[in-house]
Amino acid sequence: MATFKHNKKRDCGLVYEFLVRQLSTAMVEKDQGKYKRTLEIVRKYYGEGTPLAEERELFDVIKNARGMSEQSARRVLGEVERHAQKLDVKKIDIKKSNLIKEINYTYGKDFFSAHRVPDYRLIASIQMVIDAARTQNRLTETVQRIQLEEGLVRYMTTRGSFHESVAQRSGVDALVMAMVAKRFDEKYSKSLSVPQKQLLEKYIRYQVTNDAKPLREALVKQIDSISKMFNRARGMKEVKADEAMLNKLLEAAAGFGKDIVGFAAGTQNLDETVEHVMMYQNLAEEVESDE
Repeated sequence: MATFKHNKKRDCGLVYEFLVRQLSTAMVEKDQGKYKRTLEIVRKYYGEGTPLAEERELFDVIKNARGMSEQSARRVLGEVERHAQKLDVKKIDIKKSNLIKEINYTYGKDFFSAHRVPDYRLIASIQMVIDAARTQNRLTETVQRIQLEEGLVRYMTTRGSFHESVAQRSGVDALVMAMVAKRFDEKYSKSLSVPQKQLLEKYIRYQVTNDAKPLREALVKQIDSISKMFNRARGMKEVKADEAMLNKLLEAAAGFGKDIVGFAAGTQNLDETVEHVMMYQNLAEEVESDE
């Protein structure tokens, strides 16, 4: 399964932690030259108003949010992702490249493996979520982004360590995520429509959290949209003039009606409902494109 690649050299929060530890080491060793040079680099790249300082602030928001309700944690994470989208990615990437070159020149390439950071996994997860918020992801990447987001939500809703909060479910989540992604990659083409991607994301999140409410709300919304499509299609001149086309449309509408009844009554499981609704979304897209 394709996944996001974490590059610790381009991890804004992680490199900052490395530099802070370098400062501490230089102070303990009473190496004034190394201390002053490291402080210069920190101020140059992470000083107030710099592109990297703006991105690093997003790390602090999540790292300092502990013991929150799940609703509040998701709101915080949503705000972090929205702010990440507003930052100037080109400037940030240029500064990161310059910082890497300066660190390599000053300390050597071993610098990035010389320091251990206890919150490495947390910081890496935050950077990958920030990066994912700025890109249009493929299905398998969307799956991993959701997994990372759920890990950060668990971190913010607990008071223990990040490792404890993630370890409880990370293995199970990874297996569930891989299975869901594989299943839908095999069943559907890679060119999913926007409504299908939105519904699929809700379904994947449900698989991880077991909270069906957001998925049910999304299904209700899509069912309403598809119902309106059928009503519009029945009134189209092309459909009325073609008996075979009309019969196929009525047959599809009847099948859709059964799905609605099954969904409302709870006799049709959510897996089936999602698959059927995605199929009708394809039909809706075809009908709308012919109008």
